[in-house]
Amino acid sequence: MLRGLPAEVTTRGLCSRIDAFAPFKYDFVYVPCDRVRKTSIGLAYVNFVDHVSAKLAFEVLTHDSKINASPRSTPRVLQAHAQGLGPSLAFFFVKAGHQILESDAPQVFENGVRVPDLADAVRKHVTHDLLRRAMEEVGKMRRMAELAKISEKNPRSTESISLSKIKARNMPRMSPST
Repeated sequence: MLRGLPAEVTTRGLCSRIDAFAPFKYDFVYVPCDRVRKTSIGLAYVNFVDHVSAKLAFEVLTHDSKINASPRSTPRVLQAHAQGLGPSLAFFFVKAGHQILESDAPQVFENGVRVPDLADAVRKHVTHDLLRRAMEEVGKMRRMAELAKISEKNPRSTESISLSKIKARNMPRMSPST
């Protein structure tokens, strides 16, 4: 997961940048867009096919002047909650619903070639168990967001619980099912 990216970052541009140092070493790329402004919201999700490529991406993208050109913030490379192609697809399908099949949807790749039909990729890589786990994860995230709103409105409320404790207790990382 990349945070703090410039609004100009596109899926195509990010893939091109990654191909310069780890060609075809990813199978999932998602650059969420602001539907009103038609620009990136400063995030990107990339699933690398192996640990070595992910580690290399961390090193390169952390110091990449093209990616780090945002005056708003310094980009950061972080580990996403969903790890692996199937869990990533399940997470975004549950979170976005059928909107995931629209134009700013994630892109899936097999051996460096973009899979043209995202619905086929979901059917191929997402199991019922992955969907169930993604629904649980998204539910926990929504509950955390609701608690954060309560805490903001009334910081002295007894419901103002430490969100970091909730997160640590309730947010296990999703990984491919075995």
